[in-house]
Amino acid sequence: MPTKPAFRRVFNLVVCLLLALPYSASAREGDPMAGGEERHLNGHGFLPSSYVGDPFVSTTFQNHTGGGVAMDFNTSFTDQEGNVLFTVNGDLFFADLGLGFQQKLGSKFALGANVSGLVRSGTSAQSLLTEGADLNRQGGLWAKYRLLRSEKSQLSVGLEWSYNNTLYFTPGDFARYIADGGSIDDAPILASTKVWTSGISLIWARAFSPVFALKLDGQFGLYQVPDNSDVYQGSYRLGLLGEMDLNRTRLNFPLGITLGYTQALPDDDPFTGLSGTLLGFWYTGKKEFVVGLETGFMNIVQVYQATERVDANFGIFTLRYFF
Repeated sequence: MPTKPAFRRVFNLVVCLLLALPYSASAREGDPMAGGEERHLNGHGFLPSSYVGDPFVSTTFQNHTGGGVAMDFNTSFTDQEGNVLFTVNGDLFFADLGLGFQQKLGSKFALGANVSGLVRSGTSAQSLLTEGADLNRQGGLWAKYRLLRSEKSQLSVGLEWSYNNTLYFTPGDFARYIADGGSIDDAPILASTKVWTSGISLIWARAFSPVFALKLDGQFGLYQVPDNSDVYQGSYRLGLLGEMDLNRTRLNFPLGITLGYTQALPDDDPFTGLSGTLLGFWYTGKKEFVVGLETGFMNIVQVYQATERVDANFGIFTLRYFF
């Protein structure tokens, strides 16, 4: 069963990769696909996304910060026979912060790592009681290999591993335990979950013109069922992203627009059940970096009621630099 040192090892690896930045910058002069060149196909510069991967193996650094809100969700309280006693309405707030680094190895391989933190909390006494609050710390590693590249398209295969450590503040569980006659000394108020996930993905990008392009990201993997280190289940993810760069039109305006959709299964688990639409606005005036805002609507699982889903609005500010 993974412990906190496992997360620290992932964090230390990211720090080591970041120390390699000077080497990457000095070596890019001899690489014909450095400085953002690889992400350009058919005159189109592909744009990043937090939910749809890209097939490029160039050396990159990325950081993101964002937040979201889920409003007017309902949580039902039931008795031991399953009868609904009452329903509580509330809102949730999310805050997210992360960074990542990918190092190109040779001409077709890349190795990367990231760390991130997500805080979620109810915004009122009612929503805090029903959904509580939690802190999710995530570390990830990936390896990527470029299978095919042409003037207009690129296909890569990737292997991914991630570790999630989530600490929950659970006043709802505390109240239920006391209401059922439990001792206040033994009542749960904090809970934690540790989950390993792994997967293999195929990522394809095609530029139909300097203005329009498409990315497709599909993954199959396994994840460790929370609180049961011996049970693993299959997980699936599909992401589709369309792109338009106004800087390549007659307008000559450095604005890129992305529109996409992501779907993950199983949809009854907070670690895998994430789906929704994506809309992004990006500055495209520089080849060596991209900066912008990705927004959209996500459908997520309520922590205490896996059969209930919540619609959330989000916004993530992302900067990606290419060496």
